Amino acid sequence: MEIKGSAVKATPDFVKANHLKNYSDWLKSLPSNSRKIMEDPIYATTWYPLIESVIIPTQKAADLFFNGDYNKAAREIGRFSADIALKGIYKIFVRISSPQFVLSRASNIFSTYYNPAVIKVIESGEKKAVLQFEKFSVDEKLIMERIAGWIEHTLEITLKSPLQVTVENIINGKELTAKITAVWD
Repeated sequence: MEIKGSAVKATPDFVKANHLKNYSDWLKSLPSNSRKIMEDPIYATTWYPLIESVIIPTQKAADLFFNGDYNKAAREIGRFSADIALKGIYKIFVRISSPQFVLSRASNIFSTYYNPAVIKVIESGEKKAVLQFEKFSVDEKLIMERIAGWIEHTLEITLKSPLQVTVENIINGKELTAKITAVWD
């Protein structure tokens, strides 16, 4: 799986914003392929390998700043990413929109960030939405927690309190299909 550079940039930006004193330690902890991606300019429209550009850097952030809790690190980086992506005019637009509308648009946006993913809304109601993510590999399942964090914070921006955002990973051999369910009040 590949991911767009604008999404890759969220991880180093998160580390800089929240753990600036340890940024160089985080960089040094990365394997050479991941470190090169983080040290070189990250271009918004360039495609990067998901494992090296997001999964491994998130795992290393978890090791250093979240006591090894990969899911917590991914959720927090996802929340940070939503804050960055939904600022200015977008934040106002999201606030006046319904969660169902925002999440239906988010599935279209997610589709432009992951290649060759298939992402769709499979259920949308007044207080619940379910998004399905296909064509990911088992090694990439941590990205689902990051997306869940993005959805959590996006619901907060719509002024709806997320009661629950859960990830269900369905593994078939090395293939991963995930369902992210968001429930709000």
